Amino acid sequence: MEKAVNTPTVGSSSQIVIAGAGYAGLHVALRLTARLRNNPEPELTLVDRHDYHQAITELPRVAGGTRAADAVRIPLQDLLATRVRFVQTEINGFDLPGRRLLTGAGPIGWVRLVLALGSRPNDFAIPGLAERALSVYSASDAEQVWAAVSTALAAAAVATDPGRQRRLATIVVGGGGATGVELAGELAEILPKVAGRHGLAPDRPAVWLVEAGPTLLAGSSPQLIDKATRILSDLGVQVRTNAAIAAATEEGFRLTDGQLVQGGVFVWAGGVKAPELVAGSGLPAGHNGRVKVDRYLRVLDRPEIYVAGDLASVTDPRTGHVLPPLAQVALEEGETVARNLDAELRDKPLEAFTFHDKGFVVSVGTRRGVADVAGITSGGRLAHLLKDAIEWEYRQSVTHLRGWDPVAM
Repeated sequence: MEKAVNTPTVGSSSQIVIAGAGYAGLHVALRLTARLRNNPEPELTLVDRHDYHQAITELPRVAGGTRAADAVRIPLQDLLATRVRFVQTEINGFDLPGRRLLTGAGPIGWVRLVLALGSRPNDFAIPGLAERALSVYSASDAEQVWAAVSTALAAAAVATDPGRQRRLATIVVGGGGATGVELAGELAEILPKVAGRHGLAPDRPAVWLVEAGPTLLAGSSPQLIDKATRILSDLGVQVRTNAAIAAATEEGFRLTDGQLVQGGVFVWAGGVKAPELVAGSGLPAGHNGRVKVDRYLRVLDRPEIYVAGDLASVTDPRTGHVLPPLAQVALEEGETVARNLDAELRDKPLEAFTFHDKGFVVSVGTRRGVADVAGITSGGRLAHLLKDAIEWEYRQSVTHLRGWDPVAM
């Protein structure tokens, strides 16, 4: 076995095994622990490759050089109650007939399994993209982005050819969703300030944001999209919409219209799909390989397995569309899974999952943002402060959930 906290006996049958310590998986563990406070019998095991939880929504700030990577890593030993057995190991697959989770530490048996394995970057089979573009999906990824930006600026500073200097000092972000917009904003605001450290003029670094669709932040209100676009323009970000990437080459992103977007660093933030180990597992696949579930978040035809977070393919009955891979969706799904596992143990009716949209907030740069909350669209400093408040509140909630009392909620 690799490093572990409260290590279980590998190969034993833990009643409930939670695979993944992201937003959904950690939330299941925390909420279920509180609900089972007076029921010590069920065994709870959490499995993840890392011994920390990552605040994914804060990664653009790490990639933009305005936050340290360790600041978005929250040690699991600071969050988990002693009754939760944590195994730090790689998850390699599933033995569904034998009800075993296959890991680098050996098989872990389960009576109920929660799959909260998150997702991975979706390159949409664009040639060269996976090899030539960086991603922003983990704290380590984000660190690599900022390191690459710093290296490119240093190289630009010693370049004697103006064209080469301009190319090296240009950062290209592919994908105009929340992550892409936040990253482009962070970079555009911070790079002029750090250019001098590399011997460059403040106006030398440039940031491009390339989006295949007709607008940034697809699915948001026109008012929010307009506000975000205006802020990016104020920051000097070059935005290209209706600009699908045909290939990523050594020279840059080749668009479908033939244009070549050149740069010193290329970052891909164009969407996610299910982890590779889910493919071919026998689990029913939906949109982007995500696992199909019933109204209680159980795998179709496998009621002993729950799925939550990015991995769950959940259709919103109000819109007919699959819910997006957002942190607030993962947290609500984690809450429902915890309630249903507790209900099963007490032989009570299960609760159907219903998503309650709390709104949408995106930071754009280090001081401004945009928000759609309760039907009201806002932009500027207030929206940025709201994003900060949401991140602070989340950290407080996961840190103090050991004392959470479900009866009092």
